[in-house]
Amino acid sequence: MKANVLEVDDIDGFSMLINKNSFKEENYFDENFFLYLENNDLCLRVKKKNQKIYLILNSFIDHKGGASSDPNFSSKIECLKNWHWMWSKFYYNKKHKGIIISILFGLSSLMGNFFKYLICILTLNKKKNIYKMRMSGLLNAILGKQSWFRPEIN
Repeated sequence: MKANVLEVDDIDGFSMLINKNSFKEENYFDENFFLYLENNDLCLRVKKKNQKIYLILNSFIDHKGGASSDPNFSSKIECLKNWHWMWSKFYYNKKHKGIIISILFGLSSLMGNFFKYLICILTLNKKKNIYKMRMSGLLNAILGKQSWFRPEIN
């Protein structure tokens, strides 16, 4: 293998090049995911097929994460991101590690976010909505609901 190429277990979705011949009968990405972990899911499925993932070491990607969002909507975007982070995390764990593991991790995260939410309420911290959204996303995932949260942005 060339010195500037390294075999890895996963890679960020914003920098993927995909060999379409490897996915003749399947979709690349699981459409149930929104915003988070769809690239991890794809990479894990690739590895389970004993296929390889490479990183080109001398490549440069200028990914401006979150730069497409209007700063006027930053609080709504933060709610969106936090809701989907927890929903996707539970869904990913359930899909690849099973329901028991996902519930154990989920309940641990739920308790941690609940305590953070309470602390924010007691200290009048405005970040309380982040923890509220995390709990909502996680509870929706535990209940088996689809990834549905989309804030209204005018």
